[in-house]
Amino acid sequence: MEKHPVNIRTASVNQHALLLQCANNPGGRRLVLLHGAGIAGELTWTYVANYLAGWSEILIPDFAGMGKSSFLHCVKPTVDDYAGQIDELLTALDWWDADIAGYSFGGMVTTELVKQHAFGLLYLLEPALLSGNDAAGLLAREARYAGLEQRFLDGDEGAYLDFLDAVSPNRRRNPTADRVAVKRLQVNQQGLCQALGAVSESLGRQREYYLDWTSPLPGMSLVGELSSPDMQQRQQRLEQQSPDWIAQGIAGADHSLVFTHPKQVARLMNDRLAMLI
Repeated sequence: MEKHPVNIRTASVNQHALLLQCANNPGGRRLVLLHGAGIAGELTWTYVANYLAGWSEILIPDFAGMGKSSFLHCVKPTVDDYAGQIDELLTALDWWDADIAGYSFGGMVTTELVKQHAFGLLYLLEPALLSGNDAAGLLAREARYAGLEQRFLDGDEGAYLDFLDAVSPNRRRNPTADRVAVKRLQVNQQGLCQALGAVSESLGRQREYYLDWTSPLPGMSLVGELSSPDMQQRQQRLEQQSPDWIAQGIAGADHSLVFTHPKQVARLMNDRLAMLI
């Protein structure tokens, strides 16, 4: 697998992405991988990408403020702004003929892109939009993320562990793993804070939309079996109500499944692609 950095300036963002070219998969299919809040694209997706098959090119962007991309002017971005960033990047690279996967915050951005663009295959991994199965659950999420945003702005170091508790309340507690996760998040604290603000704002503005969202595209959602019952129930409802969707749980996994279970994640993504082609 060859790795090539992509650095371009678009209308609103200094863009950085990593392009992976897979000589063993010459079929010409492309895949975009969008990361979650706070941790850059390459670190998030490298483990999974090593086991993916069926795609000849894989594009892994950094969201602005989380890695090597940066907004030119925007200081309080919304989910729409991050979707606009990816829209500008894919347009500049002529990369719209692709499949797409969004992890956590990246899943919320992905569904904004799907409003205006068709992709071949859609993957949502622990997506923020599936974090609640009723209005009360999403309202609680909105308030919690808003509170965490303010605590990060105030310099509260304890907010990091509380953030991990928010996204992965039933994880198996491991002080070493938590320290690694916190260290990763601290690298892009401002970007993490901005992403939390964007998620909170979008949950408040589009609560009913997220509760009723069904996929217009074929695809799959992946949720750790240690994730909240609300997320698991919402995922099952998504499968039942979408015309061509598979909901998949991963045993022993929590929100960090792309880091802890990369082989299983990649295998399931590969299997879903095989069903399509």
